[in-house]
Amino acid sequence: MAWWRRARTIAAGAASGVDEAVRDALRQVLEDDLEAAEEALSRVVRTDSDQVEVYLLLARLYRRRGETGRAIRIHQNLLLRKDLADDLRHRALLGLAGDFRQGGFLQRAIAAYEEVLDREPRNVEALRALVRLHADARTFPRALELRRRLSKALGEDGRTDEARLLVESAAAAHAEGRNDDARRALRRALRRDPAFAQAWIALGSLEAERGRTKRALAAWSRVPKLDRRAAATVYARLESAYAALGRPRDFDAAMRKLLTEQPDDDAVRVALARALAARGEIEEALGELDTVLDLRPDALPAQLVRGRILLGEGRESEAAKVLGELIDLLERRGARERAEPIA
Repeated sequence: MAWWRRARTIAAGAASGVDEAVRDALRQVLEDDLEAAEEALSRVVRTDSDQVEVYLLLARLYRRRGETGRAIRIHQNLLLRKDLADDLRHRALLGLAGDFRQGGFLQRAIAAYEEVLDREPRNVEALRALVRLHADARTFPRALELRRRLSKALGEDGRTDEARLLVESAAAAHAEGRNDDARRALRRALRRDPAFAQAWIALGSLEAERGRTKRALAAWSRVPKLDRRAAATVYARLESAYAALGRPRDFDAAMRKLLTEQPDDDAVRVALARALAARGEIEEALGELDTVLDLRPDALPAQLVRGRILLGEGRESEAAKVLGELIDLLERRGARERAEPIA
């Protein structure tokens, strides 16, 4: 049995060499020396082509370096092997799908990930990738189906994500001139998540295009209480809608009502200042902007609007002072950005 002991010793030595090569490659990756990491892994497969795990690591390394074609070739060659264990075949297929995705091969990535799902229906990586890929391919029914499967696999509530996909599908339908389909998609989105601000914004835009200003106004008016960040994009639309209905003062009232609820919302106060200035109520507009700037002197939107108002009124000396403050503000921001460490 001496031959058996020698074989075991040789196998143990080979395994030890592979482990050392992998550790060496990991050290090189951590030091951001990908070429050295590649050399460490390549040495192993040059001497032993049965080291499938090392091939998989090498393919991931190539993909990380942006060498998608080389990663694809490794994964495809592995999948051609008849002796490949099922778990390794599954990983190679998942890797190939990732290669295709990174390389921009949309349909090939979809096909590869779908094959992964055929083998493992609850694979979270494949489900998550396919949701995005099918959305990019505008096959939204499949994207929605997979989003629901992903939510079930993760045990989470995916209604907002479904609503987001439906808003995307509405945008695609609108771009193709299918406005009725777009409207239906937005209604479905709001049934899934009535608090999804982007759906209300899109619905308001569709209603405005149809000349249904009151409906557009009703949709956009919901946004400020749902999402303060998104709200900043609808204030100008609200102002236009109120003006089209012959009710410009109602816009002021709506903004002031919001300010009673959220007095620190600069975007609301700036929108109100713009509306006041447009009607010639200059001092009131400047007063609103001063309220913002007294608390936050570095509030850039308020400074910009203030400067425009002063220039429009021919108050050059005051506008020049605002310009100087803007320059100081931008210089300070630039200095802060330069001082921030690079992650």
